[in-house]
Amino acid sequence: MKFACCNLTTGVSECLSCSKCSNNYHIKCLYPSDKRKELPSDTKKHWICPECTVAQPRSARNDSTPVRVQSMCHLRNDVDNVNSRRGAASEVYDDCVLDLTDRSSLIDVIKSVISTELASFKAEINVIMNPIKEEIKLIKKEFENFRESLEYINTKFEEMVKRTDSFQEEIKVLSKKCIEIGKLSSSIEKIESENNNREQWARKSNVEIYGIPEKKNENLISLLQTIVNKTDLQINMSTDIDFVTRVASKKSENKKTKPIIVRFLCRWKKDEFLSVVRKLKLRGTDIGFNDGNSSIFFNDHLTSTNKTLLQSVKKAASDKNYKYVWVKNCSIMARRSDTSPVLHFTGLKDLNKIA
Repeated sequence: MKFACCNLTTGVSECLSCSKCSNNYHIKCLYPSDKRKELPSDTKKHWICPECTVAQPRSARNDSTPVRVQSMCHLRNDVDNVNSRRGAASEVYDDCVLDLTDRSSLIDVIKSVISTELASFKAEINVIMNPIKEEIKLIKKEFENFRESLEYINTKFEEMVKRTDSFQEEIKVLSKKCIEIGKLSSSIEKIESENNNREQWARKSNVEIYGIPEKKNENLISLLQTIVNKTDLQINMSTDIDFVTRVASKKSENKKTKPIIVRFLCRWKKDEFLSVVRKLKLRGTDIGFNDGNSSIFFNDHLTSTNKTLLQSVKKAASDKNYKYVWVKNCSIMARRSDTSPVLHFTGLKDLNKIA
């Protein structure tokens, strides 16, 4: 059963049924006060609802009979429908003449109208609020997701701060280690330089000979004597020479002829020997090698470090069009031209001198 007063289908059992349209109304909705809940059976039988009451034609009289007014329970869009003429003090309501002096009855009618309007307003509000509630749920869900994301970001940020602090501590430790490594590197470089100088000093009396072919069971002393015989030098193999030997080559030089190292007991004789034999420009055929016509080179016996330095100086000098690069008394020197100053090189850092 549906009630026209509040659009409910269930609820209070006490109700009225319109004698014209047969619509059902709650007595509580029509008469909220307790005084009008008990209605006479004749009134209930011939009761007309507010909609049907409004539809009835209005009559006017010349006497003091009060005018029937529209039911206030029907006023959903207009609550000022009460009308009385010539100061009349009565209202016809639901086929019953109500004395307007009965204030409680008027209040009940007003309350009924208000209750009906409030019920309608509540229903409209519910229609409006339902989508709003859904939107609020979505907003709450998005806000919750945002809060979770913010917490996640906050957690990650704290982790990054901790890692940054850890990195800073590690950087401090690494900075100290770098300083220590720099000091050790300087110390090692100094030690290597000193060792190279000592090793080179021990080789200052040595001559390194390249280009002499190897023979099985060769006699290097006799070979050296043959070279000395090509000069006017007075060199005694027993008193002036400490040793003559071929040095072991590196793996990358296995296919090349091993050089011969000659150690003189007197340094000035070594320098004199070098000065003379370099001018002879000997070849293999000059000392008895019929199948060897390659040039023979006589050099100071440099250390591996100084040999590397010599190659670097030659390359840099060639790039800068230097005219001379040579070695004298195990010292590496270079000159751009005949009138240019002589540059001395003791390490790779000296390559900056070549401009």
